[in-house]
Amino acid sequence: MTRLDGYVADMEYVHNFCRELGPSFLNFVLAMQGFEPLSLDRGFSHCDLGCGQGLSTNIFATCHPEGRFHAIDFNHAHIMGARELARKAGLENVWFWQASFGDLGSLDLPYFDFITLHGVYSWIDSTNRKHIVDFIRRKLKAGGVVYVSYNCLPGWSSVSPLRQLLISSADMQSDSLEEQMNTAIEFVGQLKSMNVAYFSQNPSAGNFFDNLSKRSRNYLAHEYFNEHWVPFYHGDVVKDFAPAEISFVASASFVDNLDFLRFSLEEQQLLQGIENSVLKETVKDFTVNQQFRRDLFSKGRRRQAQTDHQLPLSRCRFALVVPREKVTMTASFPRGEAHFDPELFEPVLNALAEQQCSMDELMRKPVIARFGNERIDQALMVLLCAGYILPAAEPSPQAWASTRLFNYAMLERTALNTESQYLASPVVQSGIQLDWVQRSLLLCELTDCGDPFSFVSGLMREHGYALLRDDAVLLTWEENLQELARQIRIFRTSQLPLLKRLGVA
Repeated sequence: MTRLDGYVADMEYVHNFCRELGPSFLNFVLAMQGFEPLSLDRGFSHCDLGCGQGLSTNIFATCHPEGRFHAIDFNHAHIMGARELARKAGLENVWFWQASFGDLGSLDLPYFDFITLHGVYSWIDSTNRKHIVDFIRRKLKAGGVVYVSYNCLPGWSSVSPLRQLLISSADMQSDSLEEQMNTAIEFVGQLKSMNVAYFSQNPSAGNFFDNLSKRSRNYLAHEYFNEHWVPFYHGDVVKDFAPAEISFVASASFVDNLDFLRFSLEEQQLLQGIENSVLKETVKDFTVNQQFRRDLFSKGRRRQAQTDHQLPLSRCRFALVVPREKVTMTASFPRGEAHFDPELFEPVLNALAEQQCSMDELMRKPVIARFGNERIDQALMVLLCAGYILPAAEPSPQAWASTRLFNYAMLERTALNTESQYLASPVVQSGIQLDWVQRSLLLCELTDCGDPFSFVSGLMREHGYALLRDDAVLLTWEENLQELARQIRIFRTSQLPLLKRLGVA
């Protein structure tokens, strides 16, 4: 196993997309918390530290031609792949740097409005964490925003020993990294099957291991097999970032900021009595046994008066990002399953299925307005947290053109990759996930390749692909053709119109 500064170097990371890194997304979180959003129209600068394959950065650069994006990673293959995608998509507002965190001081970089790091902080040593804090202190503009995600406590308390056992077992082997991981997983599986005390007295560990063992080995290598792996309490990270002169604003996860979806009334009353913000966040983590945090910090960002920030939120537009018929009237949140009131949610969803709307625009519809501002606002927040809607914008002509080029490049690049991939939407200024059949049908639509059924079934026959139904692989060719025909009907009637509204197609 090859590691650089303790980090896995001989296996590439997965092509991951993280919407929380997006400038407009972070701006919306700021506005939700009563802070003045950053002005994006006049141009801005964004830096992603530890960008991996660079997919997130490329998508955001595509959606924001007015911005300037820099992304840094030490892995040569990651950076070369990200640069090649940017070149094919014709992006001229993004720069990828191959460098370690220790090299940050030597790079010719501008000052930044946004600095983000996702899946980095818990996986590097204290020296590299200090390099990052120093970089933020030197390069973040006054009023700038920092996003950092990390494994946190107490959620990892019961299962973190599993990671130590896995890496200890892997490091005893001299095989390739993938073989080391497989051997380690097989060994831990043996212990689980023997029902040793750790598993018998800690049922959550067994469930965690079962889920872990099914993940792709590229993901597991970077998630669990680095030399350094540290879960933090929220207060630890706040102290770490204090020398950078930034302060905690809120979670970048929508649901984490909405107590009515996370806590019982008794728990909410307890939290309301805690004045210290660090203690309050820590108690929240204990209440839901939080395992992963997405924290947003700012450097002197001004908090708006209540009447100031309510206005832009009421005018913020939202777009439906899943087909209307796939929206169910229930969703799972930390407090449990929530059931939507169809009398309110049905007309709201129907309106958003036609076009993007703000709360002010929804209030002009009598069938919705009768519920009042507070309930409509709460309904929008619930749909947002459930992943059915996202904040939307009116894209510039440059953004429309940029995303069209990028998406075509991505469709060509992933044409034979059967894993789900992300394309860019200029409307929600974020990524939209599509499976292989959907991408193949979209490619057929954009290239006028003829009959889509013949096109996709030809690819399936040539490359031996099989489709899934109810998570089970279809074994016969006849079953596959029937399923393909069904998916084409769904794509034409619901998925394609949605992709066109979102600017993906």
